[in-house]
Amino acid sequence: MKRNDIYIIVGVLIVAGVLYVLNQYRISQIDTKHIVANIYVDGELYKTVPINEEKEITIKTKYGTNVVSIHDHGAEMVHANCPDHLCEKVGFIGQVGNRIVCLPNRVYVEIAGDVEEEVDAISE
Repeated sequence: MKRNDIYIIVGVLIVAGVLYVLNQYRISQIDTKHIVANIYVDGELYKTVPINEEKEITIKTKYGTNVVSIHDHGAEMVHANCPDHLCEKVGFIGQVGNRIVCLPNRVYVEIAGDVEEEVDAISE
């Protein structure tokens, strides 16, 4: 390996480290006290839970049963007795505006709060 290759590798590692630290700092500045997980059943608000709590909520309706886990400043559908289990495959959500939807059981979980949403892309 040549000396210039080592300089390039070290430079890339330094840039990656700086970006990681800046991202962690940005995440730590978000006030999660005002961010909640809203759980809706059949279009109606069922429960609102702050995402800075750790809680497991079981939702039993005439359509089926869902279990929502609130942890690590986000939410996750850990169990659903629907036929396709797509809601479980969504995984963990934690950003404002993210949703988990279980259509057969008519349940959805949405992360909401007064944090400014980031723009994913701008189209002209």
